[in-house]
Amino acid sequence: MCLILGISDDAHISNLLKAKLIGYKDFDTSMYTCALEFDFMEKETPVRYMKTLLLPVVLIIFLVISMKTYQYVLTKICNEGYTERQEDHFIRGEVVYHALQLVIFAILAILVMRLKLFLTPHMCIMASLVCSKQLFGWVFYKIQPGTLVVAILAMMAFEGIANVQKEWSIVGEFSNLPQEELLMWIKANTKEDAVFAGAMPTMASVKLSTLRPIVNHPHYEDAGLRARTKIVYSMYSRKPAKEVKSELLKLGIDYYILEDSWCLRRTKPGCSMPEIWDIEDPANAGKTPLCKMLSKNPRPFFRTVFDNSIFKVLEVRE
Repeated sequence: MCLILGISDDAHISNLLKAKLIGYKDFDTSMYTCALEFDFMEKETPVRYMKTLLLPVVLIIFLVISMKTYQYVLTKICNEGYTERQEDHFIRGEVVYHALQLVIFAILAILVMRLKLFLTPHMCIMASLVCSKQLFGWVFYKIQPGTLVVAILAMMAFEGIANVQKEWSIVGEFSNLPQEELLMWIKANTKEDAVFAGAMPTMASVKLSTLRPIVNHPHYEDAGLRARTKIVYSMYSRKPAKEVKSELLKLGIDYYILEDSWCLRRTKPGCSMPEIWDIEDPANAGKTPLCKMLSKNPRPFFRTVFDNSIFKVLEVRE
């Protein structure tokens, strides 16, 4: 669809699905698949769904919808002259639509853990159909609807209350002194129009706290931003420093914030930044990563103007 409409912003989504299904790899998809939140759904999630009874209730509702849909369609096909009674009427498009949407959300959540944010609310919406007379009228002849709903909510509440109490018990305080030092230095020692580049999360903090111009930030779904971020992240590749500096200057960058953690960290095999760049730039595979060399001595192409335990600010000079 992206190719037909000429839309490039969302073109990476098809590549992400290819990466999940057939192991396709490129720079952009690896940036996603190497992040833990874009991994496959962890085993604990369906277990939590089971404990709160959300999954069993939704499965029962889905099976009833499927059976009634099948019966309705079969009756229509086999009895063309059949005139349905009001009490036999079941199919409403919205019910079937939501059931099919549930299947799609479930598949996406299994492939990409982060997409649980669509699945879980939709499961809760589907669970409300336990009150539907269309689906469970045969049960309501024997049990009062209110009694059934209260009983289900009471059973769900055992685990639900425990989950709420667990979340309430989490008390903490965010502290990132090295980043505070970095931001204070930027505000005190750089011009207001000085342009910065670096890791996307850090750039968001720089923009928010110092109002300095930045060339990349965490909105990675934008095609133009992905292209700029790829150039910025070439500092963590194995390319020659001269080549990387030339590309940075084209973006008008004055300062680059280098982080050793981005050079060294590896969430799983093949997921360090130099390894991701090896997919995109096989010609330089096996060489020492540029970030490692710059961390020791950035000269002659860059100059260190700030340094602490986490961040090193390099001046990008002509």
